[in-house]
Amino acid sequence: MNPVKYPLKESYFRILIVFFSVVVVFAIMNLILMVSLRTYNNSQADQMTRIISENNGTVPKMKDYDENSSNKQFFRNSFYEFNEESAYRTRYFSVSINADRQIKSVDMDHVAAIDEKKAVRMTKLVLFSPKEVGNIGNYRFRKEYTNGVVSDIIFLDCKESQEFYRLVVTLTISVSALLTLLITIIFIIASKRVVRPFEVNSQRQKQFITDASHELKTPLAIISANAEVLQYKGEQNEWLQNIVEQAKRMGKLINQLLVLAKLDEVQENNERQEIDMKELVEKAVEPFHEVLEQKDVMLSVEAEDGLIVRANREQIEQLVTILMDNASKYVNEHGSIVWKLGKNHKGVAFSVANTTEEDKIDTARLFDRFYRNDSSRSSKTGGHGIGLSIAKKIVDAHKGSIAAESEGNTVIFSGMIP
Repeated sequence: MNPVKYPLKESYFRILIVFFSVVVVFAIMNLILMVSLRTYNNSQADQMTRIISENNGTVPKMKDYDENSSNKQFFRNSFYEFNEESAYRTRYFSVSINADRQIKSVDMDHVAAIDEKKAVRMTKLVLFSPKEVGNIGNYRFRKEYTNGVVSDIIFLDCKESQEFYRLVVTLTISVSALLTLLITIIFIIASKRVVRPFEVNSQRQKQFITDASHELKTPLAIISANAEVLQYKGEQNEWLQNIVEQAKRMGKLINQLLVLAKLDEVQENNERQEIDMKELVEKAVEPFHEVLEQKDVMLSVEAEDGLIVRANREQIEQLVTILMDNASKYVNEHGSIVWKLGKNHKGVAFSVANTTEEDKIDTARLFDRFYRNDSSRSSKTGGHGIGLSIAKKIVDAHKGSIAAESEGNTVIFSGMIP
């Protein structure tokens, strides 16, 4: 039975991407709205200051304004709607400047919110500003030039429009915050409902593998013991030998399933220590020398000194044993197995390459559970397609990486342990 993989991390990650994408899009839309509103208000204020400038520093009355003016059409639906009341409700003041850039006169007849002293201070600040139009406090200003020199400055009171803008910004931020909170609550509830079935199924799958493996151990031990007793009594035949071999094979499969179920638990293993990778690999490959000599296979370990990693020794030994066992099973007669270890900027890099008679190897699937490149060949070698998936889990648990590639008649497993 091939266990189904439930990508819990991937599911959470995708939901988070959707959530943050919605929040970012919403924030961008709000920003665009606020910038557009601010730009619109400024453009309307600039149009009004232009009208004041064109009419000798005053807002003309409706009956005196040109009915065909493009400005009038522009103002019909604006905040500064130009109508019969415009001449009376518009608040502004104008300042005349002489050729020496000194204040000549200040017209305060249309504003009461500030006094002349403040108007003069504002004028001095604006006069030496490089901007022709801009904002100073609640006022929008416009400079008028004569022969390239500032001759007049119009100040339009934009307090009402700015207060309206601030109100819109406040409401927008408030609504955005409430909607973001609502989306967050919905996201939390939805993510739990979406991911929960995967979590439950994954846990049930792990529990089933663990329980089934333990339940199979007892009858398998009885079968093995009875077969060994028959052998001890002198019963030697082909069928009995097959029973013993298949019982050993089944026992190995059960142990691998238990290891895999244990590694599936997303828990940080704290039992870590400093390991000399060169020493560990050299010891781990020793038991394979006899088998490789029978196939006339050359085995070599090329490693630098001082390759130290902080890891779980038992798991790293298992990783090396799995890779070595895989290489020894599929290496061709008179072939070679080469281990290489060295340092890189992330940790200790390792690789094991073996020659093989296989011509088509799907390296992308070698780490899938129960995948075997050649079923008939795997049955001869005793493989179950679990070992490499365990190796992948061990490397992942140590925040490392591992990959497989095929170059001609050579298969290379390479990876890194930080």
